Amino acid sequence: MVSVEIDRGRSKQTIRMGFTGQRLTAFGGMVLWSGFLRKVGFSEQLGELLPHQPRARNALKPLEIALGFLGGIILGADKLTRISWLSQDSALAEVLGIVRMPSQSTFSRFFAGFTQRGAEQLQQLYPWMLRRLPSRRGGYTLDLDSTALLHEDGHQEGVRVGYSRKGLKPCHHPLIAVLAEVKMVAGYWLRSGNCSDAGNAAVLVGSLLDRLPAQIRIGLVQPIFRERK
Repeated sequence: MVSVEIDRGRSKQTIRMGFTGQRLTAFGGMVLWSGFLRKVGFSEQLGELLPHQPRARNALKPLEIALGFLGGIILGADKLTRISWLSQDSALAEVLGIVRMPSQSTFSRFFAGFTQRGAEQLQQLYPWMLRRLPSRRGGYTLDLDSTALLHEDGHQEGVRVGYSRKGLKPCHHPLIAVLAEVKMVAGYWLRSGNCSDAGNAAVLVGSLLDRLPAQIRIGLVQPIFRERK
């Protein structure tokens, strides 16, 4: 690091400028998120649950692809191409603790390799996270809500025409259960777009209650489905 002070002439103040050969990133704050995942053991747990797909000698590990995907989503990317664009930031991969940011084709092959069993295996992350929570005397509040994931091309499995923020559009209509006090997602179902807001809500709640750790008690189930406008 080299610093240079520039005299402003008549002013008593100076301007200090610095030069460095180190890589810089605008996403340095992600190091806190990445460090937190490693500290609580999330990265290790995720790596154990991901399917071990065959890969080339220099290919990224499944965990690195998954962490790159999660990091891109947190940074605001809403398409695989926009996550891949982040590879132009040479320091971001180091911040996330991976070799490099995956390309769009890498993401496509990774997700195409998932089977129904592999996707269901990832559901084990929810009990693992819930076991880290303390018990509460009054129990937790379980909020139920639904949203719409738009798919304009309509080629994805389960995409149906349903209500969305843009009117009737091809979409998925997931149902999400959240522990309100800690703002933690306890589970979800990815439903087809033509489902009603409360469709299969009772079944989802029953499934969650069966899988809750012993110290987690639900004191209230609260549907908060938004009114359609």
